[in-house]
Amino acid sequence: MTKLSPLSLALSATLSVLLVGCSTSDSTTNRPRLGDVRAFDYSILQQDAPVTEQQLAQLYQQILQLEPAAQTRQKIQYRLSQMQTAALDKAEYSPEEESEQLQQLIAQYQQLLSQYPTDPNNELIRYQLARSYDLLGLQQQCLEQLDLFLLQYPQSGFAPEVWFRKADIHYSRSHYADALDAYLQVLDSKVTELVQHARYMSGWSYFKLQQFEQADEQFLHVLDRSYSGYLADAGLQQSLQQEVLRTLSVSLSYQQQGDSLQALLRRVPYYQAERPLELVETLYRALAQFLTEKQLLSASLDTYRLFISDYPATLAAARLQLLLIEHYLADADAGRAQTEQQRYISLFGYQTAFWQQASGAELTEVAPLLLQYLDYFSRKQYLSAQQQTGESQRQAYSAVLPMWQQMLSILAEPLLQQSELPQQYSSTDLRYLLAESYVGATLNEQALALYTELGYQPLPGKVSLFSAKDAAYKALLLADKLSLAYQDNGARLWQQQSDFVRVHSEHSAAQQVALQQLQQRYNGAHYAEVIAHSSSVIHWPHPAQTNATYVLEARFLHSQSELALNQYASAEASISALLNNSRTELGASRVQQLTEQLASSIYQQAQQPQLADADVLAHLARLLQTLPDSSYHQAAAYQQISLLHQAQQFTAVIPLLKRFIAQYANSERYLPAKALLLDSYEQAGQWGDAAAELLQLASSSSDGQQQREALYLAAQYQHKAGDSDGALNSYRSYANRYPQPHLLAQEARQQLAKLYQQKQDKYRQNFWLDKITSFEQQFAAEGNDRSRQLAAEAALALARHESSLYSAVRLGHPLRSSLAKKRQHMTVAIKRLEQSMQYGIAGLYSEAQFRVAQLYQQMATALLQSDRPKGLDELALEEYELLLEEQAYPFEEQAIAIYQQNTRLTQQQLWDDWIAQSFAQLAALLPAKFDKTEQYSEVADDAF
Repeated sequence: MTKLSPLSLALSATLSVLLVGCSTSDSTTNRPRLGDVRAFDYSILQQDAPVTEQQLAQLYQQILQLEPAAQTRQKIQYRLSQMQTAALDKAEYSPEEESEQLQQLIAQYQQLLSQYPTDPNNELIRYQLARSYDLLGLQQQCLEQLDLFLLQYPQSGFAPEVWFRKADIHYSRSHYADALDAYLQVLDSKVTELVQHARYMSGWSYFKLQQFEQADEQFLHVLDRSYSGYLADAGLQQSLQQEVLRTLSVSLSYQQQGDSLQALLRRVPYYQAERPLELVETLYRALAQFLTEKQLLSASLDTYRLFISDYPATLAAARLQLLLIEHYLADADAGRAQTEQQRYISLFGYQTAFWQQASGAELTEVAPLLLQYLDYFSRKQYLSAQQQTGESQRQAYSAVLPMWQQMLSILAEPLLQQSELPQQYSSTDLRYLLAESYVGATLNEQALALYTELGYQPLPGKVSLFSAKDAAYKALLLADKLSLAYQDNGARLWQQQSDFVRVHSEHSAAQQVALQQLQQRYNGAHYAEVIAHSSSVIHWPHPAQTNATYVLEARFLHSQSELALNQYASAEASISALLNNSRTELGASRVQQLTEQLASSIYQQAQQPQLADADVLAHLARLLQTLPDSSYHQAAAYQQISLLHQAQQFTAVIPLLKRFIAQYANSERYLPAKALLLDSYEQAGQWGDAAAELLQLASSSSDGQQQREALYLAAQYQHKAGDSDGALNSYRSYANRYPQPHLLAQEARQQLAKLYQQKQDKYRQNFWLDKITSFEQQFAAEGNDRSRQLAAEAALALARHESSLYSAVRLGHPLRSSLAKKRQHMTVAIKRLEQSMQYGIAGLYSEAQFRVAQLYQQMATALLQSDRPKGLDELALEEYELLLEEQAYPFEEQAIAIYQQNTRLTQQQLWDDWIAQSFAQLAALLPAKFDKTEQYSEVADDAF
């Protein structure tokens, strides 16, 4: 009897399904059976025994005849069944004998299961019973036992093999859904020997159920594993791969062909890091070939395109792209063939992702086709461009440029230098064609560089399209053309001309080219080189060809370059020589230019930083005296003034400034000169003159801010000069015209009050003090500590004035009229004092509060000291005095309260004479409370 291991069973099942999937035959001959599954390993039951198994079986039979205990009998029966199973596995029987033995075993297994349904060995018995049915070819009975086994022992170690056999039976009966469920159970078991085969069969089950995407996934998993060589038999593995590829291609053809394959590969990850490109290519090729066999040519080509799109940087993509080209060429479709050739260039050409990572062998395979395609398309495009005009021609030349460039890059590739490609194409001719195309595309910079290389460097390899002289001449012409369009290209033109003269000195235009070179150097501000090279034109080595006009122009450029390089002494000498020796040839306009430049050279010598001021002044004086009509006269005169001003020679500079201002009233230096004159007046202490300048500026300037600032400063300078009336006028004008900015206006009003105080004009003094207080209230938001200080002082000053008027009123008869007058002054004074107090200025606050109290105290005293009416008897006089006391008492009480309030300022760490006087007044008014020296001393100590 032949016995199969589980792995052999799985492989046998796989091959049997291959037959089922690929053939219409329903034959099940040679199909694996449960009996082929690995037999139970009896080694775990074997013990060393001195007898053979046959002897041991006979012994067990004898024991059973003795009717042993039930438990012993059960163990012997199970032992005998396993021994008979083992004997059957080892023996060689004919089919008939084997069938008879199996039927006997089945009867024993059934009897044991019936007699001992709970025996723990029934798992093995049930397994062997199913196996025996399978060996007899009784699939239905086998399937029933398999189901019972899985129901009773779902976690058994035999479960994966049982599921696999169950799936195999269902599949053979075309019960694909049931087979799929069983195969998936095997996949979940993770039993290595069975999983791959179950995966393959689950793929076929999905396929039979027309669930193609799921089938594709399982087939792909099988291919992934088979690609890694999981089968030891290489022939069997290759056969499996071919069959799965074929089956997968069939499945994909029922779907979206290449798109479905692309989606499948993206959907199913490789079991390791990344799916091998060779496997992916194999999948795409297999599908494309299958589609070709089925005459689905468009879908086949699209499949190649999908691979190329997903893997453009691979040699495999290049090979598949070549298949597309070959297909269209074989089909005589030149248009599509050329389109695919252009795509070949774009995908695998120079600087593509493929080129950047390709090996030398890969480049060697791809490069010949690239050059072949590029050469064809570039020459075709070049001929087309030559036949066009205008913008279309420029665009045509632009289109051919990248083709020439790519050919040159490929030929220069280091990895290809050992091949024969560089010898098959002339890089030099290609470079010339590239330069010609640059010109046609109006890319003159690139063309110039390339013509220059071809004209002045050795030409390697074979050359058939041009000569070095042709390229050099075209480079010169192109450089000249660029110099007309772009002024910054003069230096490059000079180099082209220089090279041309050096290499082709026999040319008749050589001296003219050398002069043009000199002019270009001058225009490019390369003055040192003009000076160095001018002699090559002035002293031309071929006297017979010397042109005097060229020589004179070279001398002129030489002088101009010296001037530009600040070589002023040399420039003065060169210009003087030109004016003295060639005045007629130079012409009037150039003579005038050189004369002005002569003045410039003298002026610039005065500007040298290393010169002492005395030497600078000497140069300036020479220029001012010898060339008075020069355009440098104004600048020289102003510089002379500035130097004297810096030297603080203010007395000397003032008359020069007056003369300059008178002569150049319309100059841009006029206002700076006026400013210097003002500063000179200030530095010289000539305040009156400075004020006059400022007043003139204030009256003439159109700038309102400048007018205002000048007027204010003029008032200050008039004050410094002792011109009080002028200062009054200026401050008054300022205060009346410019209420803003508020702070400066307040300062002006303060100065007016002081000036009127000096003039003892009390009325106007108080007028401006009142303006200070009223404007501070009006513009309180714009005030600061200084403006509030001024307002508080002004209010206090006005209060003092009103208090003096109050004190001057004596209470007499009639009392009512004199008292009303005194009260009026008192009210105004208190209002002013309160106005001062509201700013909270410490020193002023205590004084104002003291003066308020003093006003109340004085009113009480004035009432008591007022005149008594005449003609009163003694009693009436006494009553009158009592009435006066009643009137005076509230004023005294109010005074005391305010004095006390003033003394409480000590609690805020304040102390001054007004607080001290408040204490003194309280000591006089309330001696019992305040006439205590030690207490006052303590308060004073606390304040400080």
